[in-house]
Amino acid sequence: MDEQSQDGFIWIGGGVGTMDTADGGLLDMNASINYSKYDHIFKLRGIHAEEMVLFGPLPNDEVWELGLLYGRTQTYGSLSVSLLAGISYTGGIYKGDRLDIDYYEKIAFETVGIPLEAQIDVNLLTYIGLSIMFYADINLDKSYGGVNFAILLGKLPGLTGTTHFKKYHNNLR
Repeated sequence: MDEQSQDGFIWIGGGVGTMDTADGGLLDMNASINYSKYDHIFKLRGIHAEEMVLFGPLPNDEVWELGLLYGRTQTYGSLSVSLLAGISYTGGIYKGDRLDIDYYEKIAFETVGIPLEAQIDVNLLTYIGLSIMFYADINLDKSYGGVNFAILLGKLPGLTGTTHFKKYHNNLR
Protein backbone atom coordinates (compact mmCIF):
# COMPACT_ATOMS: atom_id res chain seq x y z
CA MET A 1 0.00 0.00 0.00
CA ASP A 2 1.23 3.49 -0.86
CA GLU A 3 2.73 5.33 2.12
CA GLN A 4 0.57 8.38 1.49
CA SER A 5 -2.71 6.45 1.46
CA GLN A 6 -2.13 5.45 5.11
CA ASP A 7 -2.04 9.10 6.23
CA GLY A 8 -5.03 11.31 6.93
CA PHE A 9 -4.96 14.88 5.64
CA ILE A 10 -6.68 17.94 7.11
CA TRP A 11 -6.64 21.45 5.69
CA ILE A 12 -8.62 24.68 5.48
CA GLY A 13 -9.43 26.69 2.41
CA GLY A 14 -10.79 30.13 1.67
CA GLY A 15 -11.25 32.32 -1.34
CA VAL A 16 -13.56 34.11 -3.76
CA GLY A 17 -15.62 33.29 -6.80
CA THR A 18 -18.81 33.84 -8.75
CA MET A 19 -22.27 32.36 -8.33
CA ASP A 20 -25.05 32.22 -10.90
CA THR A 21 -28.74 32.07 -9.95
CA ALA A 22 -31.86 32.35 -12.09
CA ASP A 23 -31.84 36.09 -11.28
CA GLY A 24 -28.22 36.81 -12.26
CA GLY A 25 -24.62 36.68 -11.10
CA LEU A 26 -23.28 37.26 -7.60
CA LEU A 27 -19.78 37.56 -6.12
CA ASP A 28 -18.98 35.09 -3.37
CA MET A 29 -16.60 34.30 -0.55
CA ASN A 30 -16.03 30.71 0.52
CA ALA A 31 -14.42 28.83 3.37
CA SER A 32 -14.01 25.13 4.10
CA ILE A 33 -12.55 22.57 6.45
CA ASN A 34 -11.47 19.39 4.64
CA TYR A 35 -10.40 15.93 5.75
CA SER A 36 -9.32 13.04 3.54
CA LYS A 37 -8.07 9.53 4.19
CA TYR A 38 -7.39 6.93 1.52
CA ASP A 39 -9.63 8.01 -1.36
CA HIS A 40 -12.44 9.47 0.84
CA ILE A 41 -12.93 13.18 1.43
CA PHE A 42 -15.19 15.04 3.88
CA LYS A 43 -15.84 18.77 3.63
CA LEU A 44 -17.68 21.39 5.67
CA ARG A 45 -18.15 24.38 3.38
CA GLY A 46 -19.60 27.82 3.78
CA ILE A 47 -20.46 30.17 0.93
CA HIS A 48 -21.80 33.73 1.08
CA ALA A 49 -22.65 35.51 -2.17
CA GLU A 50 -24.07 38.95 -2.79
CA GLU A 51 -25.03 41.11 -5.71
CA MET A 52 -22.59 44.01 -5.89
CA VAL A 53 -24.80 46.94 -6.91
CA LEU A 54 -23.77 50.27 -5.38
CA PHE A 55 -26.36 52.51 -7.04
CA GLY A 56 -29.49 50.71 -8.01
CA PRO A 57 -32.66 49.13 -6.80
CA LEU A 58 -32.65 47.48 -3.40
CA PRO A 59 -32.46 44.92 -1.84
CA ASN A 60 -29.33 43.32 -3.26
CA ASP A 61 -29.71 39.61 -3.97
CA GLU A 62 -27.90 37.45 -1.42
CA VAL A 63 -27.34 33.69 -1.01
CA TRP A 64 -25.61 31.78 1.79
CA GLU A 65 -24.94 28.10 2.33
CA LEU A 66 -23.58 25.77 4.98
CA GLY A 67 -22.96 22.32 3.53
CA LEU A 68 -21.58 18.99 4.66
CA LEU A 69 -20.20 16.97 1.75
CA TYR A 70 -18.65 13.55 1.21
CA GLY A 71 -16.87 12.32 -1.86
CA ARG A 72 -14.04 10.47 -3.47
CA THR A 73 -10.64 11.89 -4.29
CA GLN A 74 -7.75 10.77 -6.45
CA THR A 75 -4.22 12.14 -6.04
CA TYR A 76 -1.66 12.37 -8.84
CA GLY A 77 1.60 13.66 -7.35
CA SER A 78 0.84 17.20 -6.19
CA LEU A 79 -2.59 17.31 -7.91
CA SER A 80 -5.82 16.06 -6.31
CA VAL A 81 -9.20 15.73 -8.03
CA SER A 82 -12.36 15.25 -5.95
CA LEU A 83 -16.08 14.78 -6.60
CA LEU A 84 -18.41 15.47 -3.67
CA ALA A 85 -22.12 15.61 -2.77
CA GLY A 86 -23.99 16.09 0.48
CA ILE A 87 -26.64 18.05 2.33
CA SER A 88 -26.87 21.80 2.87
CA TYR A 89 -28.83 24.45 4.69
CA THR A 90 -29.10 27.43 2.37
CA GLY A 91 -30.95 30.70 2.28
CA GLY A 92 -30.88 34.30 1.21
CA ILE A 93 -32.78 37.26 -0.16
CA TYR A 94 -33.98 38.04 -3.66
CA LYS A 95 -36.10 40.70 -5.32
CA GLY A 96 -39.87 40.28 -5.67
CA ASP A 97 -42.31 42.77 -7.18
CA ARG A 98 -41.18 46.36 -7.78
CA LEU A 99 -42.52 48.64 -5.03
CA ASP A 100 -41.14 51.95 -6.32
CA ILE A 101 -38.34 53.20 -8.58
CA ASP A 102 -35.52 52.20 -6.20
CA TYR A 103 -36.98 49.34 -4.18
CA TYR A 104 -38.29 45.83 -4.73
CA GLU A 105 -40.20 43.55 -2.43
CA LYS A 106 -37.72 41.62 -0.26
CA ILE A 107 -38.25 37.84 -0.45
CA ALA A 108 -36.30 35.72 2.03
CA PHE A 109 -35.82 31.98 1.74
CA GLU A 110 -34.31 29.16 3.78
CA THR A 111 -34.25 25.55 2.63
CA VAL A 112 -32.39 22.27 2.59
CA GLY A 113 -30.46 21.43 -0.56
CA ILE A 114 -28.15 18.95 -2.23
CA PRO A 115 -24.70 20.50 -2.73
CA LEU A 116 -22.47 19.12 -5.50
CA GLU A 117 -18.81 19.91 -6.11
CA ALA A 118 -15.91 19.07 -8.39
CA GLN A 119 -12.63 20.24 -6.86
CA ILE A 120 -9.10 20.38 -8.28
CA ASP A 121 -6.30 21.09 -5.77
CA VAL A 122 -2.66 21.79 -6.51
CA ASN A 123 -0.14 21.40 -3.70
CA LEU A 124 2.41 24.20 -4.25
CA LEU A 125 4.52 23.92 -1.09
CA THR A 126 4.56 21.59 1.89
CA TYR A 127 1.48 23.12 3.54
CA ILE A 128 0.15 25.57 0.91
CA GLY A 129 -1.95 24.91 -2.16
CA LEU A 130 -4.47 26.37 -4.58
CA SER A 131 -7.91 25.08 -5.50
CA ILE A 132 -10.57 25.60 -8.13
CA MET A 133 -14.05 24.35 -7.27
CA PHE A 134 -17.04 24.03 -9.55
CA TYR A 135 -20.14 23.81 -7.39
CA ALA A 136 -23.92 23.72 -7.40
CA ASP A 137 -26.75 23.46 -4.90
CA ILE A 138 -30.03 21.91 -5.96
CA ASN A 139 -32.97 22.95 -3.79
CA LEU A 140 -36.68 23.78 -4.09
CA ASP A 141 -36.35 27.56 -3.63
CA LYS A 142 -33.26 28.95 -5.37
CA SER A 143 -30.85 26.52 -7.04
CA TYR A 144 -27.48 27.95 -8.03
CA GLY A 145 -24.01 27.12 -9.25
CA GLY A 146 -20.63 28.74 -9.60
CA VAL A 147 -16.88 28.57 -9.51
CA ASN A 148 -14.54 29.38 -6.60
CA PHE A 149 -10.81 29.90 -6.29
CA ALA A 150 -9.21 29.24 -2.91
CA ILE A 151 -5.92 29.16 -1.04
CA LEU A 152 -5.39 25.95 0.95
CA LEU A 153 -3.43 25.71 4.21
CA GLY A 154 -2.62 22.55 6.15
CA LYS A 155 -1.66 18.95 5.60
CA LEU A 156 -2.66 18.56 1.94
CA PRO A 157 -2.99 15.37 -0.10
CA GLY A 158 -0.10 14.92 -2.49
CA LEU A 159 3.60 15.18 -1.85
CA THR A 160 3.42 16.80 1.59
CA GLY A 161 5.41 16.71 4.78
CA THR A 162 6.99 13.37 5.72
CA THR A 163 5.41 11.62 2.72
CA HIS A 164 7.34 13.92 0.39
CA PHE A 165 10.56 13.31 2.33
CA LYS A 166 10.09 9.52 2.30
CA LYS A 167 9.39 9.45 -1.45
CA TYR A 168 12.38 11.72 -2.13
CA HIS A 169 14.63 9.67 0.16
CA ASN A 170 13.51 6.38 -1.44
CA ASN A 171 14.26 7.77 -4.90
CA LEU A 172 17.87 8.45 -3.87
CA ARG A 173 18.53 4.76 -3.21
